[in-house]
Amino acid sequence: MVDSPNETAETRYGICKVCWAGCPVEVTVEDGRATKVVGDRQSPIYGGYTCPKGRAMPEAHYSPTRVLRPRKRMPDGSYIEIPMAQAIEEIAQRLEAIMEKHGPETIAVYPGNGNLTNPINPVIGAMFIMAMGTYPDRFFSVQTIDQAGKVIAQALHGRWMAGPQPFSTAKTWIMVGTNPVISKQGVMVNPGQTLKQAVKGGMKLIVIDPRATESTAHAFLHIAPQPGQDASILAGILRVILTEKLYDAQFVADNAIGIETLMAAVAPFTPEHVASVAGIAAEDVVLAARTFAEAESGCVVTATGAHFPLHGTLCEYLALSLNTVCGRWVRAGQPHAQPHVLLPDVPIHAQPYAPYQPWDHSRPSRINALPQTVVGAPTGTLPDEILTPGPGQVRALICSGSNPAVSLPDQNRAGRALSSLDLLVAIDVEMSNTARMADYVIPDRMALETPACSQFSESMKYYGIWTGGYEMPYAHYAAPVVAPPAGSDTIESWEFFYELARRLGKQIVYYGNAAGTGQHWDKPPVPFTLPLDRRPTTEEMFEAMCAGSRVPLEEVKQYIHGKVYDELDITVLPRAADCDAMLQLGDPTMMAELAAVFERRGDTANPSADFPLMLIPRRANDMMNSIGRTNPKLAARRSHNPAYLNPADLDRFGLASGDVISIRSEHGEIKGVVEAEPRLRPGTLSMSHCFGTNPDEADDPLGQGGCTSRLMDANAAFDPVFGQPRMGAIPVRIEAVAVAAT
Repeated sequence: MVDSPNETAETRYGICKVCWAGCPVEVTVEDGRATKVVGDRQSPIYGGYTCPKGRAMPEAHYSPTRVLRPRKRMPDGSYIEIPMAQAIEEIAQRLEAIMEKHGPETIAVYPGNGNLTNPINPVIGAMFIMAMGTYPDRFFSVQTIDQAGKVIAQALHGRWMAGPQPFSTAKTWIMVGTNPVISKQGVMVNPGQTLKQAVKGGMKLIVIDPRATESTAHAFLHIAPQPGQDASILAGILRVILTEKLYDAQFVADNAIGIETLMAAVAPFTPEHVASVAGIAAEDVVLAARTFAEAESGCVVTATGAHFPLHGTLCEYLALSLNTVCGRWVRAGQPHAQPHVLLPDVPIHAQPYAPYQPWDHSRPSRINALPQTVVGAPTGTLPDEILTPGPGQVRALICSGSNPAVSLPDQNRAGRALSSLDLLVAIDVEMSNTARMADYVIPDRMALETPACSQFSESMKYYGIWTGGYEMPYAHYAAPVVAPPAGSDTIESWEFFYELARRLGKQIVYYGNAAGTGQHWDKPPVPFTLPLDRRPTTEEMFEAMCAGSRVPLEEVKQYIHGKVYDELDITVLPRAADCDAMLQLGDPTMMAELAAVFERRGDTANPSADFPLMLIPRRANDMMNSIGRTNPKLAARRSHNPAYLNPADLDRFGLASGDVISIRSEHGEIKGVVEAEPRLRPGTLSMSHCFGTNPDEADDPLGQGGCTSRLMDANAAFDPVFGQPRMGAIPVRIEAVAVAAT
């Protein structure tokens, strides 16, 4: 604590948990209430950085619209407040009735990004479904409508135990459909400054994105392709590197198989072909390839922008293959670029984990006959799982920190599904789109009201490159900063699942410190059976989460600003003598998909006379999906969802910034407010997802904005493995319908 001019004020230290970056924060607390949040200037690596979302946490915690006590929906659609114990009992009784009549397979759980307040939450949600005997079939998550292709591609290619070369010392970097300055993905620590310093230190940054994003400000090369054509570009870059023999032949010979198959597969992707398909310059494909291959170090990474179109798995697989052919993995004798602190103490070797098949066709899903995969149930099918009669029809859904009413593709279908459930429970902090449809709304605790630690950010590295992890041995723990508001009746999401399971007579087993995913494990998770005679504390759950950590959690707790553990030896060991695993460059499934991409000139949607623009996603620095839309501080500038167009397209369609337009796809229609953006490729329209009203509510383009998922058809085209529908590169047309009031 430090002195403050206000005698009743004190400074406490915490961790922002609005997103995965986990920025350390200084919180001014007056009379038990958080009144101001800034970055912790004593943090050893963040140096006082935080974003607008973090600085607006007090306004969120004490928002007049925050739900502070459980709410029960009445027959007339209104809500009354009831005690938490009553809510849990009534929900348990309704679940028992549903299971008795239809079976446990009719109960589903859907966690979302609201669970970033506590990484225990989604895991216990999954363990609840496991206790019901229906995991993973009834565990849906945002992963399978976002970047599930990262885990699938990593399984098919194999994972390098020591991880990719670090960003901090790389001489080149290729970002495909990612904007870390805003999303914080990949570069969690002050990303704008980190990118600037990297380029200043000699990095040649290459960005592949239809928009000159904030991360492009210091780029050596920006390639702005037709949306959805990233796979062709990556294949073209591979072709140049392989045909010009710019790859690391020794590394490939020692650690990979299938290079001949890969060479044959990318051979048709000449720079001229790629240029004609993607609408870019052929010489830029060659420049990107040579720049990347000839540099001393670097990496190719993908993110949401490359995964929302249909070929996200292929894009990630090609990125992994590029990194392998150029040897862009940490070698023996070098520092581990993703070192363990709160992860288990295990020896890290410079060697592969063998590829494996991450799906099983023996138990296909009810909808679209999709295989069971390592990433859980295919969330794109959830509305149809609810709407389609028959054994296993989902009749009860518990949403934990998720907002499927606006996040699921095909909002109208999702709305019909959610409204038809026998029971819908929303664990949330506000009356979100989904909460407004729920039978019960369970008030969750917010970020400053729960403890936090960096183990979650550290462990995200297992879900594909450019997902998380620190490039230095850093760890941080923070106790709760404030208590929930006086008179509230809140519960952490994991606690709700625990109490519900106990009431239903189900035993939950939590698996702590899961250091891996699928069949790639640095160390298997440690089981922790939750006692039935008492609810564990969140601190006990954190101890289980960090079981076997290299540095004990108790020690990490001693450093309130976090600590870099320079005393740890993070030198990567040589390949073990008994390791015979090899990375796979020629996976048959991926090579077949690549052949289809060539044959169909990208195998993706294209603009037409009827639908001349292509809709692409974007993130905003003051929102995290639907989180922040109602925050008084964040929404002060605007609460709607702008429809960004290049100025040339404004002229083309006779529009001006502020005009309200109709945006129509082959599947649906929304309204948006035009805003000019010169950095956007002409012919594209860029909007954020997770805005808008519910289908049964009036459109509100100037207030809640337009819901882009209404423009998506969940069944027209989807990934054949994990079922993600096409959510980017959507052809649309626009038309002025009104002029915004001034």
